[in-house]
Amino acid sequence: MGDVGTFPFGWVRGIKGENWQIIWDPKTEAITARGAVSKRIIQLGESSKWMDAKDCADKVMSNPELFFDEKIESKTG
Repeated sequence: MGDVGTFPFGWVRGIKGENWQIIWDPKTEAITARGAVSKRIIQLGESSKWMDAKDCADKVMSNPELFFDEKIESKTG
């Protein structure tokens, strides 16, 4: 298999005044959210498999408040 890049799964909009892109990197197995304006990166989880990463991303996009509030507050406080 060739060099694989990151997989963008979608967006979470309007959390803490920011839009966040949900991204999975199969090399590091990290599932992260990247701020569109701030470029901040928040670790959301880990997965070695695309399907598991997609499931996690779907959960984040469906219920972003469960994933973002605590992680963002701990980074800025």
